[in-house]
Amino acid sequence: MKNEYLIRMENHDDCVKATDNAGIYYRLFHRPVTARLKNELDCMQFHVPSERMIDYHEHSSGTETFIISQGKFLCNCMGYGFTMGAGDILHIQPWMGHSFIPIEPESRLNIMFMGFDYHFTKTQPRMRIQAGFPGLFETPEFRNKFREENGGVSSRTVPIQVEHPREQIPQWRPADYGIREHEYDGINLKLKIAKYETEGVKEVWNLKMKSGFYCEWDEFLPEYRFLYVTGGKIRCWVKTSAEEKFEFDAVQENIITIPPYTPFGFEVTEDATMYDLDCSARLQDLCEELDIDTDKIKNKTELLKLCKSFDFNCTDVGFKK
Repeated sequence: MKNEYLIRMENHDDCVKATDNAGIYYRLFHRPVTARLKNELDCMQFHVPSERMIDYHEHSSGTETFIISQGKFLCNCMGYGFTMGAGDILHIQPWMGHSFIPIEPESRLNIMFMGFDYHFTKTQPRMRIQAGFPGLFETPEFRNKFREENGGVSSRTVPIQVEHPREQIPQWRPADYGIREHEYDGINLKLKIAKYETEGVKEVWNLKMKSGFYCEWDEFLPEYRFLYVTGGKIRCWVKTSAEEKFEFDAVQENIITIPPYTPFGFEVTEDATMYDLDCSARLQDLCEELDIDTDKIKNKTELLKLCKSFDFNCTDVGFKK
């Protein structure tokens, strides 16, 4: 039976689309949702280094978040070159030129779009045109017009590839780096992408959790949740009716996807790492408050009251040592 709340990224049956041709193994995991088109997530796996690449270009609208899950890429952002490896993130906003060249076999790039429907407005029309009218899409005049009408800008001249330090590239977030970092009982949180980088829609966090850490949202909230497990094991539950819960495990390269008005929760059963790709709460503001007044962490009632004031609407959170 298919689990509608779990995407096993390596399983074709869980993908919206999966193809393997022309040197790229492509999978679409999740179509965009809500009016702001959050979280169209896909993966491009490049079989042979430097044979295929993402050319230097920029967009006039929408943001892109790139997560390297395997291999290495030679990257460029606004003319600055650098090398990204597993666990690194690059967050691109409109008018930021960027490119990716795989430099190891089977390098894997997970791409999350927000603010535009990349699949329906660009990928699908391009494939239809290329299939039905060979050669048309490849003409510079048509290609440039197509890009401009779909949130793109004509390709840029590739910058000279000179390595720059991370400090000069604020869009690059290495695996061990967070804009802010917070440590609490059973969990370490690294802020990877802030609300001021997503037009206030959400934050993206990397969570390192010890076995016994748990959190639940036992209310009917109008929120999508999108959790990407990168290591360890997490036991999840989803309330499917007033009397029933559906339980399942999530492990490395699994995505937990929770639709609106769906109570759910999880407990870490083996030390785990996970990205919260869809944190609509002001979690960074909440952490600042907790760091100022650490006594509120010890009082569960006060903690949950404070959580709600920053839109972190959990009904229980803690660590079973």
